[in-house]
Amino acid sequence: MSTPYPENPDTALRFTGIRALYGEDGFTALQQACVLIAGVGGVGSWIAEALCRSGVGKLILIDADTIEIKNTNRQLHTTQDTLGMLKVQALAERLRRINPQIEIDARAVTLTKDNIATELAACPPYAADAIDDINAKCALINFLYQRKICFATSGGAGARVDPTKLYLDDMSKAHGDGLIKHVRDILRREYHFPQGGAKMGIVCTYSTETPRYTAKTAVNLPRFGASMPVTASAGLLIASYLLNQITAAKAGKQ
Repeated sequence: MSTPYPENPDTALRFTGIRALYGEDGFTALQQACVLIAGVGGVGSWIAEALCRSGVGKLILIDADTIEIKNTNRQLHTTQDTLGMLKVQALAERLRRINPQIEIDARAVTLTKDNIATELAACPPYAADAIDDINAKCALINFLYQRKICFATSGGAGARVDPTKLYLDDMSKAHGDGLIKHVRDILRREYHFPQGGAKMGIVCTYSTETPRYTAKTAVNLPRFGASMPVTASAGLLIASYLLNQITAAKAGKQ
């Protein structure tokens, strides 16, 4: 029996489960897709791995940070061997070991309100926002929204321990998540997004769990910690959304 991917028969075998799940047309769409991931830390690294393991053909990774030992609790690419490496470099190397055929554009860049339009001048049709800086996050969301990019953004995943309290919905419906509330307020005030509970057209993850903050008596600890089951689950929710959007577009269902 001939393979549907004669130029690279390993591809058909490597992604047998994805082809069975999404069909050959859906898998072709994933192979042809390019996804931008801004921020590849506790949430973004898991988005990248899920997309890679699902056969997405090209990823653009953006993050200027290097890997620190304190990232061990939540960031996929953090091992003893990767300490000090650029996150995008370590993640790119890992993803290429998973799928040698994947194309990766790894950019050690810090996105800001002033450079987003330049850095993302050739933005692909799909994207994920997993950056922490509020002002850059809002500018990026507005940029992607104005250009009609299909994207999802991450809410607060730190200070929580229960991944079952995570949801994915329009930002107007998100509740209980301080980060998303802050972002939503800025988007409405500075970027003129709909107010009064009207749908904003921005898909986001959010948690309804009450945050757990570090005791004030604690010494040399951050204000709050993070649990890998929560940060990873947020990333997987976003990855799932993008995979469904990519394959639905191919089937004309979007």
